This record gives sequence, C-alpha cells and structure tokens, in this order.
Amino acid sequence: VQNHFPVRIWICVSFNFNLDKVLEQIKRDTLPVVVGENGCSTTQEFIEHRLICKRFLLILDDIWQFINADDWNKLLVILGQTEEKGCMILVTTRFQAIAQMVKTTDHPKELNGLEPEEFRKLFLVFVFDDGQCPGNKLHFLDKIMEKLKGS
Repeated sequence: VQNHFPVRIWICVSFNFNLDKVLEQIKRDTLPVVVGENGCSTTQEFIEHRLICKRFLLILDDIWQFINADDWNKLLVILGQTEEKGCMILVTTRFQAIAQMVKTTDHPKELNGLEPEEFRKLFLVFVFDDGQCPGNKLHFLDKIMEKLKGS
C-alpha cells in the first residue's frame, strides 16, 4: 500500500459528512508543501495542486449521513483533478443508503461483524491484557459487547 499510494489519508467522518472539514483534513494530511502552491488561495486549490501528480488512497471511515447530498459529488470533482491513474477512495458506513449514494462500483463489499465468541475473546483481550474478566464486571461488559454487534 505504501509503495502503490504515496499519499494515504484516513479520515474518521462519523455522524455528518462535512465537506469543509474533510477538505481541511485532506489539506493537512497532504503535507509537505509543494512548489508553486503560493498562488493557491482556497483549500480546494491547495488540494488540487498537491494531488495533481500523485496517486492517493483516501479512506472515509464510518460515514453516517450527508447533510448536503451534493457534497459527495463536489468532493469527487475536486479529487478528480489528479492526472495520476489508480487513485482510490474507500468509504465505510453502517448504512445501506449511504453505501448506495457513494457507490461508484457495481461490487460494494458488505462486511459483517465477528462471530460472537471470537468477538468476545478479542474484546476481553483489549480490555484485560490476559483476557480474563473479573466476575463482577461480566454483566456490564456483556451489555457493551452486545451494543458493539461484533464490530
């Protein structure tokens, strides 16, 4: 991945997709400054200038909703200015409607959570280094694991 994509950007979107915030983070994550960008005055211009000749991977993680449906298309136009082939935008979401809205391929990948027992083992190792849960905490942790639904 590092060899194929010189520019890698991961943005945890959650809740509302805000184009201005996403663009600011892309600008921040595409440092260092490149020659000739002194003439850029908008965030969009900085991004277009920095990515014009670079292959990038942009991950937009956990999008819940779009306040303005046109924002997705605006983002694609901005990022589409690159001259480099093979750039990729990967979107994760919990909601089928969002997946349909951002779909640019006929083959979206639907991922399921882990099986309950595997998730339980993994969760307990993260919470308790040895994976052993004190008996008086088990009910509380079971409620948390249930809400996480294997993710």
